[in-house]
Amino acid sequence: MFKQEAIEVIRKAITEEGILASAQQRDNYARVWARDSMMTGYAGILINDGEILAGLEKSILTLAKHQAENGQIPSNVVNGKASYGTHVGRTDATTWWIVTTCEYLKQPGKEVLKSQLQQPVYQALSCLKTWEYNQRGLVYSPLGGNWADEYVTSGYTLYDNVLRYWALKNAAEIYNDEKLKAEAVNTQQLIQENFYKTDSNSGKYHETAYAKTQAKPYFWASLNANGYDDRFDLAGNALAILLDFDLDFNAFSDFLESVHQEFNHWMLPVFYPVIYPGDDDWRLLENNYSYSFKNEPHHFHNGGSWPIFLGWLCLGLKRKGFHEIPGKILAQYEALMQEKGEHFREYYSTDKLLPLGTDQLCFSASGYLLMTN
Repeated sequence: MFKQEAIEVIRKAITEEGILASAQQRDNYARVWARDSMMTGYAGILINDGEILAGLEKSILTLAKHQAENGQIPSNVVNGKASYGTHVGRTDATTWWIVTTCEYLKQPGKEVLKSQLQQPVYQALSCLKTWEYNQRGLVYSPLGGNWADEYVTSGYTLYDNVLRYWALKNAAEIYNDEKLKAEAVNTQQLIQENFYKTDSNSGKYHETAYAKTQAKPYFWASLNANGYDDRFDLAGNALAILLDFDLDFNAFSDFLESVHQEFNHWMLPVFYPVIYPGDDDWRLLENNYSYSFKNEPHHFHNGGSWPIFLGWLCLGLKRKGFHEIPGKILAQYEALMQEKGEHFREYYSTDKLLPLGTDQLCFSASGYLLMTN
């Protein structure tokens, strides 16, 4: 229904430097953001759109040109100037760049580019290795260190480690590297054993905390020195499903149904449950912002609904043969765009289903393309 419009939103955001975050090209969205341009480019690969693919290649090269000495990929680039993060660096800029660069290099006729980008890819992987800190296999992200930069998750986060696994897996495939392949297998096993309740006693990072944590029908959001954050991270779980992690899908589907019943709609919150004033985590939220506070309950990262990550969830579930819930999510999103007259806004509040944030966002247009693929 909105597929062509979504494609046009992305095409309008393509510049000589690459794919910007928004076709509106205003404020700090008029930049080549690593995670935005790479996710958008991945959607372009899925639908095989030549213009978006050309924009993706520009984005890949722009970000590689500004790779830091330690291998880190910039969070964003604008007019030849790179940023690696404000309060802290962004772990997922580096992982998304590797993931989608390697996906793009699977396209025919990319042998020269593949050779050209081998060193930057390996430097980026080396950077991720240093972010393990304890050399035990999982990447550690500081508070504010990924896309949810004003939220409360930190430490060994599900989202960042699943992306790190994907980066290893894709690089191993593209460069036919058996050592990277073994690292990928080990990383997947570590995630499976540390973020989901199993009977296995091997590979536990924090045995005391693990023993105290209750089983959930999803992968826990993060692990830190002080224990687990067992809330639901929709983005991390969506990517884990897409990448064939082991999960009880009937229990997971029942959980999504229960969240739908609680909110009475299918624009599921990106983190759940919602944090309210007075909750223990509220103090971590209230000062963690750059321009203005956006994380009121049901808003932004704090229970807001992001079409980009609903798109990843739909894609993952459909590839596993589960089509009912993705169909309901897509129908809900299309109905809201028709009803509100606002297309491809950044996120929706989950209490009143208000379209909020930046308009004409490539993130949300890409989410729609992932939902419909």
